Amino acid sequence: MATQKQMYGITEAQVLRDYREAERIYGEYMNLYIMAILSDAQQMIEYRKLKTANQFINKAKLLLSNRAREYLDRAKGE
Repeated sequence: MATQKQMYGITEAQVLRDYREAERIYGEYMNLYIMAILSDAQQMIEYRKLKTANQFINKAKLLLSNRAREYLDRAKGE
């Protein structure tokens, strides 16, 4: 995919900003936010909107990789 908008439907910065804003609602259960994105992808697959489903999956992958990186960074600091 050529651009962030093609990859995520929005820019990477917007994906990360949405994630930070969701922290007010989900708190320490941010994994539920990522699971909700994957549920949205499943629904788009059901509706045969495969490009949109792929964008939701890419958002979830981005957020999971960022969380894993943060976890590893914290583990190194302990």
